[in-house]
Amino acid sequence: MIAKVNTTSRITRSVLYGQDEQKGGQVLLYNCVDMSATPEEQAADLNRMSNDYLIKAYNIILSFNDEDTEKLRQKETRKRFDFERKVIRAFIEEMVKRGTNITDCPFVVARHENTDNEHFHMTVLTTTIDGQHIRDSFIKKNAIRAAACISDRYGLRAAPMALHNEIAHQVAVSDGTERRSRRVRTHQPGGMETIQDRLRRREAIEAANRRKEKLRRLIEKITKEAAAADFAERLKAEDMILCQKKKDWGVTVTLEDGKERTFTFGQLMVDVDLVTPLLPVSKADVVKPTEQKTPEERPSKEQKTATRRKVVSSPSRPVANAVRKVGRVLDKDAGQSGGQSRENEVSQGNYEEPGEERRRGMRR
Repeated sequence: MIAKVNTTSRITRSVLYGQDEQKGGQVLLYNCVDMSATPEEQAADLNRMSNDYLIKAYNIILSFNDEDTEKLRQKETRKRFDFERKVIRAFIEEMVKRGTNITDCPFVVARHENTDNEHFHMTVLTTTIDGQHIRDSFIKKNAIRAAACISDRYGLRAAPMALHNEIAHQVAVSDGTERRSRRVRTHQPGGMETIQDRLRRREAIEAANRRKEKLRRLIEKITKEAAAADFAERLKAEDMILCQKKKDWGVTVTLEDGKERTFTFGQLMVDVDLVTPLLPVSKADVVKPTEQKTPEERPSKEQKTATRRKVVSSPSRPVANAVRKVGRVLDKDAGQSGGQSRENEVSQGNYEEPGEERRRGMRR
């Protein structure tokens, strides 16, 4: 038995290919998959459980050579299926021992009879049951060596190089000469309680998604039928209260357990073009248009230049205050100024303080 691992981002294509009736597709093993559903429904469930990873699933192909295929097909149908399930379960357990815990993820194993060689198609999600990414380090190498190990255990033919590498690996581990950092780390799967918790979590997630989808359809139906005046009343009639959460609008609903929960229209993925015209507009949202002057009312270039010159030539506040202060002090002696007050002389620049003429002579 040999193993080959491929990656895929199309879960639906892999599931439908594995269960293709024209290829004799028949499911032998599965994990967290509803086998009472159709292959299309199973693929839809797996797509909902899968996270938005670039690689959504691994396709592991297990095939037998001509001699092993002939031995298997000579057995009775029941004994043949039992032996094949036993071999596949042993392969999965060996993968778990090597650090690739496939049992943490939903998977489907189907067998094909359309070729001369017996082979199986295993589709494994890269998302675990609890929503994490599978530890897929060295998954291809682990699958090849695990297939060689199981083939040697059950008397099947393995790939010579893969079997040689596996024997050398087992000898190195038993002798203790392998480096500590490269030793195979085992991850024991959880018990029944852990599996039940994961299943309950998955059911809760699916119920929440169905609730959101129901609210989205109901709100979009109301937006198409209601007007802006009675939009809130129509929502209230359906046990939904229109509210504003921070800057986003949404609805508040009462869940089955009696708790209230607020969902924004963005969380419900409601069409924005349908909801926006029906939302109330607050005063803060009204933007006043800016007043624009006509070309006749705008100042000319000469007027702007004259205004700038006037501002620059006007005295600053400290200078003006000093001028007024000097004028008030000298007002007492205004009669001796020959008919002109000293305040006017200071403002016109004709007044000189005592000693100014002497200081000019010294500068000369």
